[in-house]
Formats: sequence, C-alpha cells, structure tokens
Amino acid sequence: MTRPGQPPAIHFVGFFGFGFGGAARDILQAGRPAAFAEFPVAEGHFFRKVRSMKCFRLAAVLLAFVLGCSEAGERAAKTAEVPPNVAAPPAKQKPQPSGELSRRKIIYNASLDLLVDNLSEATTKLEKLVQDHQALLADSELNNTQHAHPSATWRLRVPVDTFADFVKQAAKLGEALRDKTDSQDVTEKYFDYQVRIDNKKVQVDRLQKIIKEQTGKISELLEAERELNRVTTELEELKGTVKLWDNQVALATVEIVMHERQQYAPPVMASFASNVSRTFHGSLDNLIAFAEGVTLLVVALVPWTPVIALFVAGLWLLVRRTSPRSRLGSDAGKPTA
Repeated sequence: MTRPGQPPAIHFVGFFGFGFGGAARDILQAGRPAAFAEFPVAEGHFFRKVRSMKCFRLAAVLLAFVLGCSEAGERAAKTAEVPPNVAAPPAKQKPQPSGELSRRKIIYNASLDLLVDNLSEATTKLEKLVQDHQALLADSELNNTQHAHPSATWRLRVPVDTFADFVKQAAKLGEALRDKTDSQDVTEKYFDYQVRIDNKKVQVDRLQKIIKEQTGKISELLEAERELNRVTTELEELKGTVKLWDNQVALATVEIVMHERQQYAPPVMASFASNVSRTFHGSLDNLIAFAEGVTLLVVALVPWTPVIALFVAGLWLLVRRTSPRSRLGSDAGKPTA
C-alpha cells in the first residue's frame, strides 16, 4: 500500500522485500518435512537462501530509510527556499524625518561682538571662514581713528546649512563680548501669501479676458483697466515679499564686530606748572577765537553798511517827526489870534 508523499525508493524496496518475505513465511508454515520430502539434499541450501534473503531485506530497508531521509531533507530545503518570483522582505530602514520640517520657512540671524588681540590677523581668519563656508559679504566697515581702538564690522550672508558651524567657528576668533542668535518662523505667512498670489493671478487673467472681450461703454473699460492695474500691483508686491523671504531663509544674516585689545596705560597726574600753562594757553586760545569772531562779524557787515545807514536814517526821521518836542516847536511858531 502506497502512502501519499512516500519516496519512490521506499515503494519499490518495500514491495520487493514484502513479496519475498511472504513466500518464505508460507513455506515455513507448510512444515519442514512436507516441504522438503522430495528434496532432502536442498534443505540446508534453502534455509541458507532464506537467511541471506532476510539480510538483503534488512539492507534494503536501511537503504530506503537513508534515501528517504535524504529526499525529505532536500524537499524541506527546497520548500524553505524563497521562490524566485517572490520578493524578499525589505530590510529595516531608518525612520526618515517628516516632510513638514523641511517645508518650514525660518529666517536665522546672529550677531557677534569680539575682542581680538590683533585685528589684522582676525580679519584674515574671518575671510578664510567666509570662503570655506561659501558665505557672501554684504558690507564691511573699518574704524581706525587716532583716539579710539581699531575696530571693524562685517555683515555676512551665510547658507543656512552651514550657519551654525560658521557662528561657532567665528566665535573662536576672539573673546566673545556678545553672542546672540535669533530666528523668525514665517511659514504661515509664506504659504498664505502663496495662496493670495494664486488668487491674484486668477483675477488678472479674468480681468484681461474682460478687457479683451469688452464691447460696452468706455467707462466700463476704463474701470476694468484700473482694477487690473490695482490687482497687478498687489500681485507684484506679494511676489516681492515671497522672494525676499526665500532669500532670507536660504541665507542667514550674521553681523560681526571686532574690537582690538590694547595695553592699558594708567593716567599720569598733572603738576601745578603744567596746569597753569594749560590754563593760560586755553584762555589765550579763547581770546584769539573771540577776536576772530568779531573780525568776521565786521567783515560780514561791511556790504550791508549802506542799507543799515538808510534804515537808521529813516528810523531817526520818523522818530523826530512823531516826538512831542517837534510838535511843540511847530505850534510855537504859529501867530496867536
């Protein structure tokens, strides 16, 4: 009887062994004297054949067991293998950041006040930092007056990807007196402006179509053109603001001020003689300045002398005519009745 899934080798060997074993069993059950009455000489030979057949059947059973285990192992291995048309399970990947963070519009700013030992060397190092981080120089200013410490100011535009590292490296150029970083999130306004820009574009297209197909009164055409100009102006303003935000988001603004450190010199106490001399020379300088001022005033009034003289003469005559004495003198010269 064949069992499902049994190897073919076991089928054959089992059938073969079972057949010979059954025949030998029938002969033995028939009785030894009756079976070998006619062949007394072949009795021992037959039993030797039966014993060898038993050994053969045992060897066949062992061979079938070994072949069955081998085929079962191969079948299990084939079953365990992934079929070629079935994709292997994907490898576990690292979680990726959500796209919401990458879509945010954030403007970064930083300001540094540094105290450096040598302004020239610090400037050279800063220029190298600017070059390494692919930053842009917006403007710069150098102050090197006689009575003040040398200082310099830079306003830089740094790509936002290298902004944090640039500020960190720039702060190492000297002693940080002030280090400030701030940010401004304009995401909500940015996308609100994008929606408004799309709406304005639709209005512009609609107004242009109305003007192109206008066949009514001239006043209506002029009104449509005025509305088109207004909407176009608003659209350009919105585009300009969005473009400005794009630039500020892509490039952070960094302002750096460097002051050169100088050796401290204690003040020297002035003597009495030096104070007298300083006071005298100060007073003399004031007197000279006053004389120069008066001289300049006189020189400035010279061209106005005729005008001033006429004005003074007219004023004198007016006062003389309206004074009480002049009236009494004129009344005294008249004859009495």
